[in-house]
Amino acid sequence: MIEFLVMALFLAQPVPAQAAPATPPAAPGTQAVAPKPGALTPKPGAPKPLDAGTPPAPLPAPGTSLAPVDLRNPVDLSADHVTGDRAQAVLTGNVRVKHQTMDIRCDKMTAYYNQPRQVTRVVCAGNVRAVDGDRQARGERADYDVPSGVLVVTGSPEARQGNTYVTGTKVRLVLGNERVEVENARILVESPNSTAVPGTRKKTPATPKPGGTAP
Repeated sequence: MIEFLVMALFLAQPVPAQAAPATPPAAPGTQAVAPKPGALTPKPGAPKPLDAGTPPAPLPAPGTSLAPVDLRNPVDLSADHVTGDRAQAVLTGNVRVKHQTMDIRCDKMTAYYNQPRQVTRVVCAGNVRAVDGDRQARGERADYDVPSGVLVVTGSPEARQGNTYVTGTKVRLVLGNERVEVENARILVESPNSTAVPGTRKKTPATPKPGGTAP
């Protein structure tokens, strides 16, 4: 108890006033100007006031759409629910990504932006399905690089182009390119329709004997 009272008295003691720093003498030939009574001196580290000469952004006119115009090669994203910030957005439920001829659908997707708020990459998860022209791919995960137009599908991926079906460990499609690249691939190609059974020979009809009928 005594130690507590001593500490309390020590903390309650008045702090001696520190001497104000001396004002440096004015340069020869100059006259020091004293601050006006009531003038406020800005504190060090205080935020600077806004420039009065910069006008605020104008308000949009009533009925004017905020959508961008004259976009070239836009990335169209849609989903049941979207959350995001300046760096990325998370889309869930019936997710669809449309970029030129590439159409990607999945259960969940994360879109990443650059500084001008342009989509640079999308990462899809769950029931990924992609279509680009006559090429199709599907899997559990996909990574699409927007600037290069490269789509990489993983997670038991499979691809199809025309009558060719391919499975492997990784499927790679390039936007607008007819090639399909598959790692550790297994290829199945559909053959033309045929009624012949492999290993059998078609029978030739019997030739009738001259002057009589065939038995």
